[in-house]
Amino acid sequence: MSVRYICTGLVIGCAIHNLLTPPDAAEEIHEAVHGQPQSIQFSAIDGTYDEIKQTTPLNDRWSCTWFPNDHVKCDELLYNRLPPAIRLPGNAGGDTNTQQRMQIDNQRWLFYGDSTMKRMFDRSALVTHLIQEPANLLLEKCLGQVTCEAHAADRCQLNDNFGLPYAETWVPPDPLKFEGPKKYGAENPGCSDCAGCATNFLECSYDPLNRNGDEGSYCKNNKRVYGGFMTMEFARDLEIQTPQFQTTQENLAAYVSHKWNTPELLELWGKPICVLGAGNHDILLDNITTEDFVRNVRFMLTTMQPACGHLVWLGNTTNGRESEYPQTMRQMKSWDAAVKEMIESEPLLLGMSSFIDVIDASLTFPHADFIHMDDRWYSELGKWFIDFM
Repeated sequence: MSVRYICTGLVIGCAIHNLLTPPDAAEEIHEAVHGQPQSIQFSAIDGTYDEIKQTTPLNDRWSCTWFPNDHVKCDELLYNRLPPAIRLPGNAGGDTNTQQRMQIDNQRWLFYGDSTMKRMFDRSALVTHLIQEPANLLLEKCLGQVTCEAHAADRCQLNDNFGLPYAETWVPPDPLKFEGPKKYGAENPGCSDCAGCATNFLECSYDPLNRNGDEGSYCKNNKRVYGGFMTMEFARDLEIQTPQFQTTQENLAAYVSHKWNTPELLELWGKPICVLGAGNHDILLDNITTEDFVRNVRFMLTTMQPACGHLVWLGNTTNGRESEYPQTMRQMKSWDAAVKEMIESEPLLLGMSSFIDVIDASLTFPHADFIHMDDRWYSELGKWFIDFM
């Protein structure tokens, strides 16, 4: 069921969160190995980014290792690689300083993945920052010349939630292409395997008649952002099928290009920054190899690339305990390394991608179960992303 909001406006606040929290047992282990926590300090970067690139190994220029209490390198990485927000001139009257303060930065973020990505989205401030707060700004007429709808759906409302027609004949996944779905979605066409990956996003369309708030000073801040989470639990899957495309990846890329990236919205907001990840569900596919997985990740990223302003690949978490689960530390580390190698071999992908490696940190942080981290992990990681919004 969609909730519809209509209004316009000026500004959304920039939520800057302190990422440091009191150390628990896991953080004490990390500090013993990696030193004391460090806070975000962009001003500490010496020289220009171009100068740094000339002396920095390729891997360090586009990827980094993130820890909840040690992420300065990742701070610097995204600060330099993310495209800037779209800056609009302020409309307030008065002196130059007042007009500069009224300048507006617009940006959109979309997260794609399985339940590990969705838990970060739901159990951090991301859902509030990208959906609830912008929805409030809509009601306050402070989100610009847009008309917006909040989208949320369960695991069997994928096409309906996006307003996409169903394929006349549902095509089952091809085991030779290592496509999902594998379980529930394979037995129930149009559904996802994952019960905890429900799509949830705020979608806005350009409305030139909505001008309320564009010239007022009552809107509080100078940064506006919206976005959400879209289910994509495999690197290649057939959960969303339409008459135009068979795969979820192709359908969502076409959807974002058509609905989010209209000429008017591109001018006002730019393309969304896309945060993606895969692996935990792909590894359940029969006889899949690292080469098969990387081939599908290449398909996923090259398909999504035209719809996104930047691709942030969020690496897998893992568990160091012995278990019957196939998502072992050795396997997930191997897949992360292979994805990095593939992206570095693709100049177009490398130019607009960043890799956030979290696998080492996940070994020393509490887990909720063998696959998922505890809620504090997702809260910290989500707050870290918000620092760039």
